[in-house]
Amino acid sequence: MLYKINMITEEDGWIAIDTNGWGSDPVRALVASVAGELGGEVVQPYEGDAQFLIKGDPYKLLFQYDDVFGTVVILNDIKDKDEVVALLERHFALLKESI
Repeated sequence: MLYKINMITEEDGWIAIDTNGWGSDPVRALVASVAGELGGEVVQPYEGDAQFLIKGDPYKLLFQYDDVFGTVVILNDIKDKDEVVALLERHFALLKESI
């Protein structure tokens, strides 16, 4: 699956990600991959919404998909941007190889 960072908003820390997957499948695969590295359980705070958190995530990231914004990862703290981008890009490569 293809993942590519489209943009990062500096004011609110949204990382918009282009994918070639269908619906919420790409964000579900991404959060599962990241959770595997961080050793945390994936939780869905609101049933029915494609929003996911990872228990114990040191960055407190929110992974989300919706029809308006597509796949996004929302930073809790913009200071973590560089570390989170590196984390995401590492998982983009892993997910690309798993096809």
